[in-house]
Amino acid sequence: MFQLINNILYQFRECFKRKKTWRWFVILVLGFMIRTDQRGVTSTISSMRLKPRLYHTVLHYFRSNAYSVKAIYDKWIKIVIEHGGVLSIANRVVLLGDHSKVAKEGLHMPGIQILHQDSQNSGKPEFIAGHNYGQVSVIIGNGSEYRSLPLMTQLQEPPPKQDGKKKKDDEKSLVAQEVSLINEAAMSIGKPVVAALDAYFSSHVAWETAEKSVLNGVKLVELVTRAKRDATGYTIPEPPKVKKRGQPRIYGDKIKLYNLFADMTKFTKTKMVLYGKEANVSYLCLDLIWRPVKKRVRFVAVETEWGRIVFMSSDLTLTAEEIITVYCLRFKIETSFAEQKNDVGCFTYHFWTSALPKRKKRKKAEDPEDASLKKRVDRARQAAESFVCLGTIATGILSLIAFNHNREIWGRYSGWLRTRRSKIPSASTVKSVLAQDFHDSLPLISELPTFNFIKPLIRHAGFIYKDVA
Repeated sequence: MFQLINNILYQFRECFKRKKTWRWFVILVLGFMIRTDQRGVTSTISSMRLKPRLYHTVLHYFRSNAYSVKAIYDKWIKIVIEHGGVLSIANRVVLLGDHSKVAKEGLHMPGIQILHQDSQNSGKPEFIAGHNYGQVSVIIGNGSEYRSLPLMTQLQEPPPKQDGKKKKDDEKSLVAQEVSLINEAAMSIGKPVVAALDAYFSSHVAWETAEKSVLNGVKLVELVTRAKRDATGYTIPEPPKVKKRGQPRIYGDKIKLYNLFADMTKFTKTKMVLYGKEANVSYLCLDLIWRPVKKRVRFVAVETEWGRIVFMSSDLTLTAEEIITVYCLRFKIETSFAEQKNDVGCFTYHFWTSALPKRKKRKKAEDPEDASLKKRVDRARQAAESFVCLGTIATGILSLIAFNHNREIWGRYSGWLRTRRSKIPSASTVKSVLAQDFHDSLPLISELPTFNFIKPLIRHAGFIYKDVA
């Protein structure tokens, strides 16, 4: 278990200009994996039992220029792919993409904006002030169970509205930024991928952005999304038998996709495993021209016991069942977000700077024009992204440990669960075992290159019994 952590974290050494910076990276990732509360850097100092004087040294790491967050993510993606167990369908690596909103109310914190939340949960307000993060995840599994493993998490901001224009710049929209993040992940993987996205991304912006992902003349990214309720497609027009004046027809007959369910006799019936359960599925697959992109798109109308839905795929070679399978895996990214927020505390940062003007209520703070002040604001934004990067990698390592050392984790787990829903332990269970074993195991694992520098930084164990003595 600790050998696996050592092997993974040691590979990040090449991403840092200085060895000391890499060492703080290791300490902070370990802190995410063993801390029992979510009080920012204070939790890491407490859980690792570091000397209190190191607090400001740890803070300096997040604003350091000795590393690049993008280089760390590129290395992390390569480590995950080389580790194995990544799910592929039709010779394409399956990726998941989505946004997550995090409430932040700092008046001098960069990147804060007013965000709208679409949720049926009455405990969530309709509008919040906070950060919007886009994430790309991969699916790992052992053949019987699959989970989402986060690859990249990026702070994303919508473009500001321009005077005289009703719509924002599509090339810089949140949809374009998320698909661009998928393109970056695909380039790091170096293999064709298929990305599952929700209906928010069923727009021409997503399709056009995915077209830019080309490596050695091969398009890397194909998209599978859910079609909107009013989506329509057009049949391919038949060539005219007699040549006439003017341009031939581009679009054939118009078809409203959700009207396809009116005639179920054309649907194919089968059984598939969806969301971990065997279900009866009826589907109809059609290749129609989608007007926003003026190209053929594969539409799949599906009826299950959970309702009716229409999927759309930019890859015309995927079968209907493969498209259904890919999209049904999309919900796993939601569990990944939950682990990052609730178990690891990936978004519990409080970085701010006085160089940023005080944000007014329900408005976004404007960046200063002065170059030196702007640099300080960029450093604060980098600190937030670096903190989330550490939490993303820690969450991924916990998932890898859960699959590779599940028996050891359950054997060492000192807690009690009324029902074990899976043979693969959760991130919370793995964290609990690491937290109870880390300091007891440190004398034994100190010979490993990733852990040999931690012991001198830890407070002497006698401090625990000082008052008693």
